[in-house]
Amino acid sequence: MKSKINNLLKTNLLILLVIFGLSLTSCDSNDDGGDPTPSAEYPDYLVGAAVDGEGYFLTTDNITSGNLTIVGNGYEGWSNISASVDGYLYVINNTEGLTEKFELTENGPVKVDAISNAVLTAGGFFRYIQATDNGDLFLSSNPNGDGYTPYAIIDIETFAATSSGFISFPTVGEKVNLWSNALVENGKIYFGSLYGNSDWTGIEDELYTVVYDYPSLTNAQIITSSASAGMTAGYRTNGTFATETGDIYQYNITSELWYGHDEVADESSVFVKIANGDYDDDYVLDVSSFFSEPISIWNAWYAADGIAYANVIRNADVPEWGDLSQNTGTLVEIDLINQTVTELNLPDASFVNIFTLDCVEDDKFYIPVSVTGGDAHIYEITIGGGANAFSQGAALDGSNVYVNSLLKN
Repeated sequence: MKSKINNLLKTNLLILLVIFGLSLTSCDSNDDGGDPTPSAEYPDYLVGAAVDGEGYFLTTDNITSGNLTIVGNGYEGWSNISASVDGYLYVINNTEGLTEKFELTENGPVKVDAISNAVLTAGGFFRYIQATDNGDLFLSSNPNGDGYTPYAIIDIETFAATSSGFISFPTVGEKVNLWSNALVENGKIYFGSLYGNSDWTGIEDELYTVVYDYPSLTNAQIITSSASAGMTAGYRTNGTFATETGDIYQYNITSELWYGHDEVADESSVFVKIANGDYDDDYVLDVSSFFSEPISIWNAWYAADGIAYANVIRNADVPEWGDLSQNTGTLVEIDLINQTVTELNLPDASFVNIFTLDCVEDDKFYIPVSVTGGDAHIYEITIGGGANAFSQGAALDGSNVYVNSLLKN
């Protein structure tokens, strides 16, 4: 009798589970009912790309050989603005107004959670996301028309917001912060910035960074450097980054295409250093001095051991905005310690369209090289190896493929 009752209960339970679309094993991997804990083994890399104007991203364990067919093998959507932490991918999806969380599996990313950006910050539009050394995600954007910058701080463990709202940057006289992107490092947040009039005239003739305590976002302090002028927030990528030793470096954008006029176009493209909460006036790496014609930096990425890589564009090659997305970018190796600049003998490409690049492993730096009108490959570069220390890695099928995110998970 007892056996019949048990069988009847099991049958009824299965019927209910089917009706409501549930599974007997849906929570087996996590007793507290949260997201399943990913296996310690998850795919090594995430590749996101635009293919004929549509976005896709996939996971893979191999980016050094063979072909990567991204259409139909991954997730249809955009992973441009993203960060990867411990087997999960966090993506800003501004099309749907969400911050999304994906588990990275061998079959591709699997969406497990999402937060409404409007709930985080009403009217908020997020342009940047970073995983901080504080165990959280920091989301932000450039200041809006009223001078306020939307932000949110999301605890990684709980995937819940701990703080959100708008930042009102201090003014410089009557001039306001026009653009910003932040780096969190050792209890401080450094906002690379651009100060000028609200109509983008009257650009200040120095470099500006706004520093706050983190995560409280209090005790604002403006620091400046006379090394050059222009915008220190970066374009697609962050203009400020930290090395293994905690030293902070920053580059500037001077191109008149960015500002719509030539107010700072003649200023040098430089790397500067922030130490002990202020600019180090004894350190300036003048990248422009290594070239015989005017150049500007559009994107830079830190690798390791004091070596960064930068997308340098010769200004004469980009008379119009659309030319930035042609094969006008040159990848250069920046030795921040020895203050040298080496042009790599890679194909010129549209490096400007790389949004998220964080792929370093075993003294190698990996970068997508998407040739407009040609093919796309992942290249493996020996960090600090010089002009020819690279090899061509995995190919992405076909042309018109632009890899805009590459992450080491």
